[in-house]
Amino acid sequence: MHDTYFAMLPKEEITSSLFEKVSNFYDEVDRNGRLALWRKSHRFYFSLDEQGRHEASDINRGGEQGELSLLKANHYRNLLQHLHVLVTQNRPAFECRATNTDLKSQIQTILGKNILEYYLRDQRLDLHYRKVAEYAIVYGEGYLELEWDKSRGDAVTTDDEEGTATGVPGSQIKTGEITSRTYDPLNVIRPCRWDADSKPSWRILRRWESRYDLAAEHPEYAEKILQHSEDTPENRLYYYGYAAMGGDEDDMLPVYVLYHEKTPACPKGRKVKFLGSDICLSYEDLDYTEIPVFEMIPQFQHGTSFGYSVAFDLLCVQEAIDLLYSTILSNQAAFGVQNIWMKPGSNLVPSQLAGGLNVLESMEKPEPINLTYTPPEIFNFLKGLETLGEVLSGINSVARGQPEASLKSGSALALVASQAVQFSNGLQAAMVRLQEDSGTGIINTLKTRAVLPRATVVAGKDNRSRMKDFTGQDLRGINRVVVDLANPMSQTLSGRMQMAQDLLQSQQLRRPEQYMQVITTGRLDPLIDDETTEQLLITAENEALKDGKPVMAIAVDMHKQHIAGHRGVLGSVEDRMDPQLAQRVLDHIQEHLNALRQTDPALLNLLGQSPIQPTPMGAPPPPGQGQEAPQPNAPPPQGEQAPIPQGATPEMAANMPQMPTPAQVPGNPAG
Repeated sequence: MHDTYFAMLPKEEITSSLFEKVSNFYDEVDRNGRLALWRKSHRFYFSLDEQGRHEASDINRGGEQGELSLLKANHYRNLLQHLHVLVTQNRPAFECRATNTDLKSQIQTILGKNILEYYLRDQRLDLHYRKVAEYAIVYGEGYLELEWDKSRGDAVTTDDEEGTATGVPGSQIKTGEITSRTYDPLNVIRPCRWDADSKPSWRILRRWESRYDLAAEHPEYAEKILQHSEDTPENRLYYYGYAAMGGDEDDMLPVYVLYHEKTPACPKGRKVKFLGSDICLSYEDLDYTEIPVFEMIPQFQHGTSFGYSVAFDLLCVQEAIDLLYSTILSNQAAFGVQNIWMKPGSNLVPSQLAGGLNVLESMEKPEPINLTYTPPEIFNFLKGLETLGEVLSGINSVARGQPEASLKSGSALALVASQAVQFSNGLQAAMVRLQEDSGTGIINTLKTRAVLPRATVVAGKDNRSRMKDFTGQDLRGINRVVVDLANPMSQTLSGRMQMAQDLLQSQQLRRPEQYMQVITTGRLDPLIDDETTEQLLITAENEALKDGKPVMAIAVDMHKQHIAGHRGVLGSVEDRMDPQLAQRVLDHIQEHLNALRQTDPALLNLLGQSPIQPTPMGAPPPPGQGQEAPQPNAPPPQGEQAPIPQGATPEMAANMPQMPTPAQVPGNPAG
């Protein structure tokens, strides 16, 4: 126990304390059997033997004299691969959430979504998600690091003669970029005992880098780096990872990076990059909102920081399947050639006839010995083990492409396939958390680090791409990234086809590309793109009306939607008491009404809108256009014809009296 917290030790002392934590972690995973479990799952998943050689590609020999035929039928990998496909088959649909609902914040959320799509598409973040998911399935844990690398990106200027920005005079200053790396649990050192309700306050990542690159980047430690080696007997167990690897690997060294959260014991956080117990390559405060390491753990083993995977339950099932397959094959291989028994002295003499027939002459009749018989219980048990693997993993026969004969209809197949997705809900939830946390981490990192203008490729609705410059200030309104978990039915091909057919029949799909996107992704974004654009326009017009800026209604607006949206501007007593604001809003609403009356009905019909009949000639203008509304039951204006009763004939209408003028009214002073 030290008087000073380990993360607060000075640069000269911290590496020895950190490397002690590394050694303690590897000793603990070796002691509690976690290392052996990871290695066994690794070997079974890739069909490797203890020396790292592939086994499933050959029939191997076993036993004292090689009398056993060893066959590996890797159901283990097949089941886990189906789980992996179920979890990763759909690209994440990022949605950025803002604190405010004003137009600027809404536009920032759209920019944030496009930026995340750029990282998925161009920075290959989707491949990293797949790899982390594979780690989580096979080893129970997977990790993603999103580190800001100021040496990447586009060059924008040159440092001064003193090297103020980069430390190297005259070097290029770049925009910087986020670097992503994936880690399996063996390369993420952390506290072994931890409460699963919270994340560990620190993690040490182990990555492999070239000693010559490190020496070039850190010339002050070049001699130590070139001579450094951790390949000692005590470290050999963990140095090579899951399997012993031969060959010349002297160029690569394990480099460790500590990330420590900002806590009361370490107020500014800490980031330390070190090599072994005596070389500290960098020492700085944590310049992130949170540790840029994001985990995917389907389920925690209670009381520890270790994850648990359904793969661990399938290991013994795969072992039993290999044993039974080998038993059957060994028996058939040893006795597949027919054996004949006869009594001693039978003097068996074979004679060959034309056509290849053989005649056997002997004193006693030879009897065949059927040694190839395998009890049916072995085959039944083997079938039961294969079914048990499906039950434990939740991957049913439909998901494996071998539906039962009783499942014939498309709806039944879609339902059974969706059940496999529902079983993996915990794994999917872990994937969604990883995507949400890492997406939020990307936005937060860009907020603080993207100081210089940088460009990202933004795809438009017309499937063309354009470049958009932005800085971290353009993302200030975003506070969270979310990923919606789709309906299990939409995550299977049969389910998506059924969804597309239902939407087509209900006339919700208006363009061919919408149908194809529902089929391929299961996402309904194409159906709401137009509505989202229109709503942003309404919001922009509402803000302009409040600021006294001019707005204009045009023929192709969705007028009914605009009228309902603009009505909300006068949704408070304070706004209604502002006569200028009220008049601006009412005038703009009247523009939409006029457009509904005057626009070509054919255009309105194409837009799904109903035209309004124009006002008849001579009719009074509607209220709000400089006239007061007529009072109920009021007499007609002076000098005009009285109202014609309903059902009156033309002759009766012609004889209707005229309303008297003021001079004709008895008692009127004007008379």
